[in-house]
Amino acid sequence: MPLNYTSYHTNIKLCFSLGIEKQILPKAFLEKIPVSTSVYWKNKNSVYYSGTEFEEVAQCTLEDLKIIADMRLQKSRQLFVAFCRLYLMVLKLFGEKKFQNFIKVNYRILTPFIVKFIEVSENKKLVLKFLKISSNQFGQWQKMKKYECKKSLIWLCYKRVSRQISQKEINTMKLLLADKKYLHWSSGSVWGKGVKDGKISMSRQSWYHYAKLLGLGLKRKKFYQKRKRTSVRTNEPNEIWHMDVTRYKTTDNKMMFIYTLMDNFSRKVLAWDVSEKLSGVMRLESLKRAINEQFLQKNDLKNDEHSLDLIVDGGSENNNITIHEFINDCKIGIHKKIALKDVLFSNSLIEGNNRILKQTYLKEVELSSIELENYISQSITEYNSEKPHYFHKIYTPDEIYENPELKDTKIFFAQLNKERIAANKAFVCRKVCP
Repeated sequence: MPLNYTSYHTNIKLCFSLGIEKQILPKAFLEKIPVSTSVYWKNKNSVYYSGTEFEEVAQCTLEDLKIIADMRLQKSRQLFVAFCRLYLMVLKLFGEKKFQNFIKVNYRILTPFIVKFIEVSENKKLVLKFLKISSNQFGQWQKMKKYECKKSLIWLCYKRVSRQISQKEINTMKLLLADKKYLHWSSGSVWGKGVKDGKISMSRQSWYHYAKLLGLGLKRKKFYQKRKRTSVRTNEPNEIWHMDVTRYKTTDNKMMFIYTLMDNFSRKVLAWDVSEKLSGVMRLESLKRAINEQFLQKNDLKNDEHSLDLIVDGGSENNNITIHEFINDCKIGIHKKIALKDVLFSNSLIEGNNRILKQTYLKEVELSSIELENYISQSITEYNSEKPHYFHKIYTPDEIYENPELKDTKIFFAQLNKERIAANKAFVCRKVCP
């Protein structure tokens, strides 16, 4: 007659192997297990069981597991498990990033509750880890809550946090962004002008942040299609030029062609033309003018070794016998290259520039064919000489073209920062700071 054997679950065996059977299994159940069987399980290395790759994790949490599994903490364990389930469900519904963002957005409301939670649990590190908050970040929130002041745009007491942007700079910022002269400029260009004139001392990132808080940023925000390819970059002027043509329909129902030629390094528009025709002859006019003004008149040929890469698209106005004959007879070495054909990169640098011309200067105006040329002249003069270029921070294309060393200039706000700190410390409000 065959013997009856009791089959035990693998988890029961693993508990004996890990030495936590008394904390997890009921005493009555343990007494029913034969001593020889339990000793065999205890002596058996846990590596034998499937999942040994997690043994290090199990060992790290063993002491915690023993406490949680203790039968005397049954009610507490049930409450803890229920809370963990709720926490995991929230993470699942929100997603970890959205959960973190929710905490950050509502930190003013949540900070007092988090502080209370830490006091009750007596484990700050665990609570912050649970809420996906770094210790430095929470410390900043506590500071902001302690020195909260509605007089400040960032809700921080001017006296206690004196390095923040002053009221004077905020008022200056409002005036600059509201100035009719700069309404068609990008927010970054207005910042560059303000810094250059010594009116503000904040970084461009801080400028964008405060513009958003003031509700002034979105009015200037322009949405462009994402560029698929990046154009080439040079280290000094007159190494690479770009040519392109863009169209504009006037109020007298004429399709006008705007020819532009731009230096790669400085982003300066070196020559331009407006015409009713799209042709190689007209295209050649702006190229001749640029060569004459930037090389021949300045005697900047650098012997006979100077070479210039000329990037164009595949249009017939750029690729014809008129253009080719001029290049062959030119006193400097011009290497015309068709973007995405002769070279891997695109001609997006000047295409983007023409997009700026149309969306910044031409979008809100109505011009006849007679008015267009004069308006383009004024617009390009402002673009080259007055409006700081985003790529050059506080400098214009003209300034970078004439003084290439300005490209690497670091912006220092030391003196203005001292004035800001002094003004903030002297700021008067009704609140009594702690």
